[in-house]
Amino acid sequence: MKIYVLFSTIVLATMSTHLFAQHSDIEFGYDDVSNPASFIIESDNFTSDNFLLFESEMEERDPFDAGNFSSDEPGFTTNDAEDLLVNAGDQVFLEVLDASQYSDFGVGFVNYYNPTTNSLEALGRLAINDNSDSTADLVLNGASVESGPNPQFLGLGDDDGDIHDHVVIDLLDDATAPEGAYGLLLQLRSDFATGDGDFDLDSDPFWIVWNHGMDDSDFDSLALPAFGAVPEPSSACMLGLGVVTLVIRRRRRIA
Repeated sequence: MKIYVLFSTIVLATMSTHLFAQHSDIEFGYDDVSNPASFIIESDNFTSDNFLLFESEMEERDPFDAGNFSSDEPGFTTNDAEDLLVNAGDQVFLEVLDASQYSDFGVGFVNYYNPTTNSLEALGRLAINDNSDSTADLVLNGASVESGPNPQFLGLGDDDGDIHDHVVIDLLDDATAPEGAYGLLLQLRSDFATGDGDFDLDSDPFWIVWNHGMDDSDFDSLALPAFGAVPEPSSACMLGLGVVTLVIRRRRRIA
């Protein structure tokens, strides 16, 4: 009897899941551009209370401004190939919600995961930089809207009904902002049918959670579950198998 042992490293099992998510766009569009009744937002990552969740990271985006942390990921885009479009001229806005009013896990406008207490707190200050050059930035603290218009303009449907925009989320008070994770519960709003800035269509709320200084594995295993995230079944199975798979094939010799 010969035994052949094949060792294969499961690279995907050891990669932090948010490495796949932090540089991708949130794809959205109407369910029906002619007579829309709802937004469709593409994702398969849900929290246990049925909200979509997207992940990203606060970074020092300007090499000449060390210590200034912000993020322009994920972006927001329609996708013609998936029939995810809006109408030409439709204005789409991004609104921040008080998560304590919607989610079983959220605690405020800025939802801070504290690694020391392993819990969410209404703490910290974030700004959504104005995307229209006509209004002020939206500044949020843990419990309230501090200043600026909410919702903020996201983008305008072009002649083909496409939108692709990135808004900058700025971590304020960088020098004193504690490491951890910062989450916003958001929704998209559209002025479809009127074109006058009055909102006729809202998406379901969804989370974006940004890692700020946490170890990748701790962010995935501790911070995200605090927002209600649950592991994808395939990922959980792979992690359960470990990083090395032992494949044994036995060949029997017939005398």
